[in-house]
Amino acid sequence: MKDIFVMRHGDTHATENGYFAGWSDIPLSEKGKRRIQTAKQTLNGIEFGKVYVSPLSRTLETARMVIGEDHHLYLHEAIKERFFGNWEGKSWDGLEKEFPDEMREWKRDPLAFVPPQGESFSDVLRRVQIFWDHLTALDDEAYLVVTHAGIIRCLLVALTGMKFENGFHFLLEPGVIMHVKQDPAFTQIVSIVNHEDL
Repeated sequence: MKDIFVMRHGDTHATENGYFAGWSDIPLSEKGKRRIQTAKQTLNGIEFGKVYVSPLSRTLETARMVIGEDHHLYLHEAIKERFFGNWEGKSWDGLEKEFPDEMREWKRDPLAFVPPQGESFSDVLRRVQIFWDHLTALDDEAYLVVTHAGIIRCLLVALTGMKFENGFHFLLEPGVIMHVKQDPAFTQIVSIVNHEDL
């Protein structure tokens, strides 16, 4: 049996100001650092066989805060956030004013829609599934995955078979931790824990 803990990075300027960061490489904010200090208590005492991290500053910083500077990290491109292309740095409200037709298309089919020069959630779901297949083929240990909200949402869809748009009913705050138990016969989502900024 594997215990897999999937964690979202802490708050950033983007999460606090409501714009799409995607592959933009931004650090944690002070609020983000405080929230990760709170969230990491959920993982106290767990010995991780491997720690997989999206290769962006906000996830790397989160992982090092949680497990310490000396622990080896496995960087994995497949768990980077969705690439929003030309829309990185823009807010939802701003896009609705500037690109109303495209935003209607996004709402109509959120899985297939592709931002200009970006990638669809369908593309993200494919790479997340490949990563998950790799992870679940490993030995029975505890694993930590430090990633992004879009990746966790895709994992929820992959693990449950739900419609993609239903994944937005799950609150995935910065610092959220999803615990999954997995063996070859069965996978269970044990908990999804959000943490307050104290």
